[in-house]
Amino acid sequence: MDFSAYLQRLYDYNYWANHRILKTAEALTDEQRDRVQGHSWGSVHAVLLHVMNAEWIWLSRWKGESPSEFPTAQDYPTVPALKKRWADLEAVMRAFVAEQTDQSLQREVVYTNMAGKTYRLILWQMMVHVPNHGTHHRGELAAMFAALQVSHPEDDWLHYFLELSAQRSA
Repeated sequence: MDFSAYLQRLYDYNYWANHRILKTAEALTDEQRDRVQGHSWGSVHAVLLHVMNAEWIWLSRWKGESPSEFPTAQDYPTVPALKKRWADLEAVMRAFVAEQTDQSLQREVVYTNMAGKTYRLILWQMMVHVPNHGTHHRGELAAMFAALQVSHPEDDWLHYFLELSAQRSA
């Protein structure tokens, strides 16, 4: 498998896992969704918004933009609103990932973070970061769901491959 095909598979997994988490989040009450639990971003809603915003800002950076602020919870106050925006973002992200070649993945990307500091990294390094970042926060969400006594599906990489090979159902 070439590296660009691997990245496409990695993003397929990332969105498969995100869809599972979003389905669980949709079933929460408003109080459960917004309860501050002490994890990185506080509430389930805030963590979801953070992961979505992270995908958006990295994609923006790869396209030569350096946004100076994130959309807020007021922009996406409900899980359905987040889910709709994320679906639109997913389509753009998947198209970007599909366009990459082994050569384009080696290009240097220069961006300025929201604190005004400029960095340079190779595109593939940033692209691998996004699903890894999502995995970290989905782990937090799993802990948050458990604290709320809300069942949630497994979203490990291995479960994705078992489902993909029809050895396990969704």
